Amino acid sequence: MEGGGNLNWHGVGAWVGVRLMKLLGGSLRWELKDEAGYLTRPVGDPVLVAAWHNRIFALPLCYQWLCKARRPLTVLTSASRDGGFLSALVARFGIGSVRGSSSRRGSAAVRELAGELKRGADVIITPDGPRGPRYALNPGLMFLARQMGIPIMPVRVEYDDFWELKSWDRFRIPKPFSKVRVHFLPLQPIGKESDASELQQEGVRLQGLLGGD
Repeated sequence: MEGGGNLNWHGVGAWVGVRLMKLLGGSLRWELKDEAGYLTRPVGDPVLVAAWHNRIFALPLCYQWLCKARRPLTVLTSASRDGGFLSALVARFGIGSVRGSSSRRGSAAVRELAGELKRGADVIITPDGPRGPRYALNPGLMFLARQMGIPIMPVRVEYDDFWELKSWDRFRIPKPFSKVRVHFLPLQPIGKESDASELQQEGVRLQGLLGGD
């Protein structure tokens, strides 16, 4: 009964959350720059999408409105209750989800993400989530890119004006009528023969591309 109750509240919360997001999103001034060719890339040629945890508010709206949801997309969410809510919320934007993190369902999540990539879906990962440190890249993204031979598309999201929550990541919500800039940076290939040292160097470079405050 408890699990069913959680699912029910997740559904209700997601329904309310999506409507509030769309109401706010409709007031925003959007700017999209696609240096990766993401909008013209053939469907079935998947990419790993990387964005910082505190900038993800805009991404479901961007996927549905600006990208026209033309490519299948799956997001990695935590196995926690918050992750369950996020899964229910993104589903209403047509985005799938895989539950797991380094501490819970880690191996299973990697297998499921690999399956999503094999079927041609893009996978979005917040490499500093689910607990941080903020703007510190978790190596799991790099290992998955090497294992699958899939390029990484860094996504930078900037808000001209925003509220900042007192969470570990200082989660940001754009204020009404502010400008949102979404930048798809060029694809970053990761060599399948890269060793641990090379992966670390690539991770540092990717962290720089994603930027921060």
